[in-house]
Amino acid sequence: MRPVTLIPIVCILFLSFSGTAQSRFSFGVELFPHLSWEQDPVIEDYGPRFSKHAGMQVGYQLGQNFRLQSGLAYTEIGRRFQFDGEDLRWGNQHDGQGGFNPDIPAPNIGTVTQNTVHRFVEVPFRLTYLSPGEQARFYLSGGIAPRFHIQSVGKIRHELPDNAGTDRRTEPISNVDFDRLQLSILGSAGVEMNLGGTTFFAGPRIQYQQLTGESESLTGPNAFELGYVQLGLEFGVRFY
Repeated sequence: MRPVTLIPIVCILFLSFSGTAQSRFSFGVELFPHLSWEQDPVIEDYGPRFSKHAGMQVGYQLGQNFRLQSGLAYTEIGRRFQFDGEDLRWGNQHDGQGGFNPDIPAPNIGTVTQNTVHRFVEVPFRLTYLSPGEQARFYLSGGIAPRFHIQSVGKIRHELPDNAGTDRRTEPISNVDFDRLQLSILGSAGVEMNLGGTTFFAGPRIQYQQLTGESESLTGPNAFELGYVQLGLEFGVRFY
């Protein structure tokens, strides 16, 4: 069972106790669909990838205008790379004397899309400021989110030439040793709508992480740091 499928089960267990909790406590669920991409990639053609995030929240109200938040969430970061025969013209289409020959047609390989997906479980710690108000309130939130790496996979989608179909493969990334514990920072802003004991919220969110680990090379293990950005819309519901 994937970790993301466990989130709704755990949320239901938490929410079942919310009715007896004091009003200063809140329990909720959040979704954060987003684009994630690698900063300063080695290959310039790496692009953003649509990624998933789902989790639960627990909050503690500090007076009228501040709230401490934590929780548990499943999240992804990744990148996307696409190429076809035109991208392979250099290097295999030469005139026999080492020069490029534009008259040779591009190889008919179809279109290949590669997605790299890194999966984590995170435990965020956030401080949220709430503007004065009763029903609709603006919020600003920021904090850190330790993450535990659970899996990294490469997904390949090959659209075969001449409409011959599509070949899909998913393979774990085995030649890289990712650090188990990672750290990210996050910030968000949005609007909360209070309807009695239920609050709906939505707003833009940005998150940044340095993905760290070691990769194998001809000279031995090679430590690396790859910056990843997540940008999207967070929304959900909170119960008091």
